[in-house]
Amino acid sequence: MDKTTYTEIPDTSDSNYWIVTQHEQNRSTTFVPRDKELHLKLKKKAWAVIQASLTKRNRKGAKN
Repeated sequence: MDKTTYTEIPDTSDSNYWIVTQHEQNRSTTFVPRDKELHLKLKKKAWAVIQASLTKRNRKGAKN
């Protein structure tokens, strides 16, 4: 993998980030991140951005 610095989860067309696994039985394709630790960090960052953009009432875990 090259030393690209990722600031968000890239599109599935980025073969440096994703490993593509194809399953013949059900004709499905699975995208697995090459660096699971980086992927987890990017997921947490994306989730925080999404939650911050929501109103307090609509946030996950908010009491109505």
